[in-house]
Amino acid sequence: MKVSFRKIRAIAGMKLQTILNNTGVMLGPLLALGFVFALKNIMPDLDVNKNGVSFSTNAFVLSFGIVFNIAIAGISMSSGPLAEEKEKNTLRVLMTSSVNGLEYLIGTLLPPLLILITVNIVMIPVSGSSFGEVQFGSYLLITTAASIISLLIGYIIGIFTKNQAQTSLLTMPITLLLTSVPAIKLLQEDLSDMLNYTYTGVLTNYSNRIFSESGYQWNLTDSSVLFGWFVITLGIFIYAYKKNGLDH
Repeated sequence: MKVSFRKIRAIAGMKLQTILNNTGVMLGPLLALGFVFALKNIMPDLDVNKNGVSFSTNAFVLSFGIVFNIAIAGISMSSGPLAEEKEKNTLRVLMTSSVNGLEYLIGTLLPPLLILITVNIVMIPVSGSSFGEVQFGSYLLITTAASIISLLIGYIIGIFTKNQAQTSLLTMPITLLLTSVPAIKLLQEDLSDMLNYTYTGVLTNYSNRIFSESGYQWNLTDSSVLFGWFVITLGIFIYAYKKNGLDH
């Protein structure tokens, strides 16, 4: 399948404008930054490791922010616009033109991914952390990988739903489950090991470990979980696209 970078650039420009003009979609990243700023100023500055219980305000605030941005904003930024385009039949016009599925996917993936990456970077100083503290290279790699997974989940939801109402209904429980991981890991120790196999669990573990004495160390479990989620979501997306297309 041939790919035209000119078409990808045109689709990306159109998609970026659509996202920036959609208040509902842009509300997610703004709320993530707002909540992090509020939590950082409301919560006491603690760093406790006692009786097997570990808690750091910086770690909790940062993990909450990136999970909120990546899970809620990421899924909404891909599922919402896709459902809107299906309702308005603008997607069908695009797909019946010379634009192929791969060009559309890349062109629509780049703008929200760029927004998510930008917000994830801004999240560091807003949470009260420094770029050195978060091991910026690892931070950028992990959050970008998780952002791509969320966007793919959003596309899958958008493909299987018929309109924006169905999309919102299906998105809500999924994002609630994903964003509750930091709190559940803190309060329910029995479920902690199970949640390590979610990609938001990897984000939470990363945030907790960067503020420890040893810092974050790459390990096989986290790498495998991120890679596994990417492969599975990409596989489901390809299956859904081949079976239903983007506009059915």
